[in-house]
Amino acid sequence: MDASAGAAVDSVHALVDRCVAGEPAAWRGLHRHYHRTALAVLRRLGVAPHQLEDACQEVFLDVFQYLPRFRHEADFRTWLYRICVSHARVARRRARVASLLGGLLTSFSGEGGGQPLDEESASRKLAKAVDKLSEAERVVFVLFELEGLSGKEVAQIIERPEATVFRRLHDARKRFTAAIEEGG
Repeated sequence: MDASAGAAVDSVHALVDRCVAGEPAAWRGLHRHYHRTALAVLRRLGVAPHQLEDACQEVFLDVFQYLPRFRHEADFRTWLYRICVSHARVARRRARVASLLGGLLTSFSGEGGGQPLDEESASRKLAKAVDKLSEAERVVFVLFELEGLSGKEVAQIIERPEATVFRRLHDARKRFTAAIEEGG
């Protein structure tokens, strides 16, 4: 590592240490320095343009929450990228679920000849469809599809193997789709 790269790493470590110590100016500096980087990474990882700022805000909320646990063994940018990857996956999943649900609700609304439902009607229809899931299916469906948790995270929460999560999720998706098609 050349001298300028070493100085930059030391500067980032000092900034991180100041953030952990609770210095507001350091937090603003860290955000100002890495905000564009996080946005660019999220965009390249497939986060939709209208979701970028929200996803980036969630990245920095995680940075704020977990920075005291950051070990200087890794490069801060590497750690930030890992958080971006996690939030990009969640944002893409949420977009996919929103698109799927929107399509299902439009296609199977049964109200208004296939016209999109208003928000209140859509919420009722979704709630009815989710209510038709067994408790075990509902938990994995809500945590994975609606809350954006990973299969591993859901497995930890329900204290079951990850394979069980995905089996239940498969069954829940089928039952949910059937419930939407039946009219909720």
